[in-house]
Amino acid sequence: MSADLLSAPAPLRRSLLAGTSLLALAGPAFAADLPIATKAPPPAIAASWAGFYLGAHGGYGWKKDDFSQSDNFTFTAPQHINGVKSQGAVYGGHAGYNWQFGRAVTGLELDFSAGDIKGSNSISETTLAGTRTVTLSLAENVKYLGSARARLGWLPTDNVLLYGTAGLAWERLDVTASSLLTDSPPAAPATQLITTKTAIDKFGWVAGVGAEMMLGSPNWIGRVEYLHYDFGQIQTATSFNRVGGFTPELSTAGSQTIDMVRAGVSYKFGEPAHVNSLAYYGKAPVAPPQASWAGFYLGVHGGYGWGDDPFTVPGTVFMFPDGTSINGVKSKGWAAGGHMGHNWQYGRAVAGLEIDLSAADIKGTSNTLFRAIGGGGSISISVNEKVKYLGTARARLGWSPLDSLLLYGTAGLAWERLENGSTFVQADPLGTVTGASNVPADRFGWVAGAGGEVMLGSSNWIGRIEYLHYDFGRVFQEQTFSLSGAPPVSLAVTAGHQTIDLVRAGVSYKFGPDAAVTSPAAAMYAKAPRVAPPSASWAGFYLGAHAGYGWKENDFALSFFDTFVGGIKSKGWLAGGQAGYNWQYASVVAGLEIDGSATGIKGSSATATSPPFNLTLSDNVKYLGTARARLGWTPAPTWLLYGTGGLAWERVHRSSFEFDAFPGTPATSTNEVARDHFGWAAGAGVETFIGSPNWIARLEYLHYDFGKVESTFSTISTAAGTATTIEKGGRQTIDTVRVGVSYKFTP
Repeated sequence: MSADLLSAPAPLRRSLLAGTSLLALAGPAFAADLPIATKAPPPAIAASWAGFYLGAHGGYGWKKDDFSQSDNFTFTAPQHINGVKSQGAVYGGHAGYNWQFGRAVTGLELDFSAGDIKGSNSISETTLAGTRTVTLSLAENVKYLGSARARLGWLPTDNVLLYGTAGLAWERLDVTASSLLTDSPPAAPATQLITTKTAIDKFGWVAGVGAEMMLGSPNWIGRVEYLHYDFGQIQTATSFNRVGGFTPELSTAGSQTIDMVRAGVSYKFGEPAHVNSLAYYGKAPVAPPQASWAGFYLGVHGGYGWGDDPFTVPGTVFMFPDGTSINGVKSKGWAAGGHMGHNWQYGRAVAGLEIDLSAADIKGTSNTLFRAIGGGGSISISVNEKVKYLGTARARLGWSPLDSLLLYGTAGLAWERLENGSTFVQADPLGTVTGASNVPADRFGWVAGAGGEVMLGSSNWIGRIEYLHYDFGRVFQEQTFSLSGAPPVSLAVTAGHQTIDLVRAGVSYKFGPDAAVTSPAAAMYAKAPRVAPPSASWAGFYLGAHAGYGWKENDFALSFFDTFVGGIKSKGWLAGGQAGYNWQYASVVAGLEIDGSATGIKGSSATATSPPFNLTLSDNVKYLGTARARLGWTPAPTWLLYGTGGLAWERVHRSSFEFDAFPGTPATSTNEVARDHFGWAAGAGVETFIGSPNWIARLEYLHYDFGKVESTFSTISTAAGTATTIEKGGRQTIDTVRVGVSYKFTP
């Protein structure tokens, strides 16, 4: 005890002793819970880039399609249309989410753009002593563009983000081929324009770079970016050659690319990050966290795949003897590429969303049809297939039996770029004739599989091995034909069901874990308990199922002799599943969702009659899928009202039935083709908790718009004896009402 205290008056000495005793008793408890901020306040955290955002953009694009199309059989002198160059404006919207890890920023983004990137090329020839001119033209117009991309960036300053981006890309391309014939005096003046317009959905990859800047606040963000799209081959490649002085016929497919510069603005939900004072303790150390699977990741993979397409084409189609047929194609080969996604962890359960893209060389050839012909010659025909690219957008759900091991199942939408080819060889005394064709096609279906992941020394590097099963349904045309008579004729081409089984291994780098995992509010402390999450939070990953009813309108009109056929109205059930993630900002809820549905939406046109011919067309929608953003508001804690919009896909089977009433020998034929169409979907809905914040019921309306998807053939003529006929491409839409239920994992 100090001399000052001993010399103090008695009343004061008693007060000081009492105060000293209280401090001594309370000191250990205060030391455990006393924030460091009372002595040295932590520095303020700069504005955060993390959060969900919605935005709009506009820009300009340049397209190059470097095919070479031969028209040797049209003109007397061989000529080629050597590609099409296009340019034009684009404008649209985007939605995504960013995660921030110090100065690194990662994210996932969806975007959709309307466009008018168009161009054309033509060739011509004048014949008949200069009185007739024939001009062939090919024009292309990019109507829509969309992408699903990952983004990875760095902050050189707090309010500027530099980033790279890559992912899957889609375009709706209108291709118009026209032939203009002009007769001038002394012949009778006349013109005849024949036009074929085809809507094509093409998929490929996109990559680019950009820069963003906060515009005064962390909520408003401006951007400038450059994107490069590559859709590969979109034209049919053909070759025909005969030894012995004949000019070969050769058309190459080339490759189509788009380079685009665009600017945009986004609104990011959420407030700037704030320091949580609960993070700073004077005495109680933070318990070391367990390894976390949560976070954004990027990775690469490689593996081997086996494909099976069991179609059947009777030899009679190629005038080969009865009993022979081409019996499908079995393929095999490698696949390698990249993947990106995000995991959310709930105890030992791990859920996530992932997109991936792989280059592939999975190829095979059918059996060969062969027959001998007179003079010691022969004819042979075979069919081949080659898978060039594979892509998926999938949900994942797993369990971590050990801290460093994850076992998971996965399912979602799948895409392939498939090249269908055929070869023809005829050998005879005059020489050898060879022919080949290669038709690129984008096919869509579903994918499901399972895998395992293990942390490689740390929670950031992760190895994986997985098995995926792809199902693309029918990729071949199915046909039947029968003719009454003596003898009757009957043949059938079956489409089969194309599948791919793939085993692959990979490695990923996971950023983080997320700030939410290691943030002060989420850490475990020796003295302070965790704060319980809100009792009625909409935030979290969810999986669910839905069912409903849909109505489809397809108002095209195609010429059939002297009449028109078309105008299909369809309706029927639908059922499927959905997966997504919500982020909540007070009463505002934003999210991303993917869904897939099987459907029975089908219908037929009225029968078109032009005696003795009768034709009926039908649509059967087999699958529907979307990748959408959602934005909603909670008028009450247990109710959510939302709007939604994004990319849409349908697999539809178009079939035709023709009855030809020939006297004594009526004939019937059917033809069914599987077609994939892409467009946009938008709608609104309402959700409510069912007893707890984990189970959620929904009711929603979705409108799908796939645009003009019919190929049209039109003739405009002033020539005597040739009628003007203009076909209508129409517009295809689907309206659906559906109910569903989802299980949301607790945040």
